Amino acid sequence: MREIELASWEDFPRRVDNIVRSLEIIYSVKLHVDFEEISVERLYPTEDFLENDKLALVFVKTVKENYNVPIIVVKHNDDFFILDGHHRSFIYKKLMIRTIKAYVLQFPKGTSYRDVPKIPLEGLRIKDISAIEDPILKAWQRILFVVEHYEAIYNVPFCLRKELVNLEDLVPTQSVVGRAQIDSIKELLVPIVCVHHGQKYYILDGHARSIRAKQLGLDSIETMTLVPTTTINYGIVKTAEEMHLRSLEDITVME
Repeated sequence: MREIELASWEDFPRRVDNIVRSLEIIYSVKLHVDFEEISVERLYPTEDFLENDKLALVFVKTVKENYNVPIIVVKHNDDFFILDGHHRSFIYKKLMIRTIKAYVLQFPKGTSYRDVPKIPLEGLRIKDISAIEDPILKAWQRILFVVEHYEAIYNVPFCLRKELVNLEDLVPTQSVVGRAQIDSIKELLVPIVCVHHGQKYYILDGHARSIRAKQLGLDSIETMTLVPTTTINYGIVKTAEEMHLRSLEDITVME
């Protein structure tokens, strides 16, 4: 896996200065810079894709370490176009975080930033730039792949909600898990992925972790629950019913 350098609070003044100087030279104007908390819903990208490995790293650091380095945007009319921080912005939107800290660049009256198509953040595709070798980071990447997969199936955007779910409320969607896979789990470091239907949570990814949690005597497990932007009748729920899967006890552990 390539080495990824994420933005930090320490190097951010330099990043802002470099971008401001570049735009002032290109447009021959003096920009005004503010530091604000802006709505994620008003953000639009200026790039075409997100890098898979960087996105996974930003994802885990945001969830586990409250990674909150500001982004840099340029204000154009009443909208904000991202110049630095596409991965942070995308993850914030997926996690349903309403606002984000930003350095806002504004052009003087009578001039403006170039016209950019207003493409929604969720419209950005994830491009495989580099294979992820670290198994933990790869598991976090898989969460984003599950989201992308379900968005393709149902043709609607999905967000993610971090929850602590009782094991008794989990419903498996596969009937067999290998014992070796379960035994290899020493710590529960990555949330499982579920969809919520009725009073139950249907497991999309993380059956082995769920069983391991039960073996460890835990009552609950951390989940990333997919949240669609509209009501959906999940096919996976019907599949679980047809397989007579109702609880973790219905999973067969194979040697």
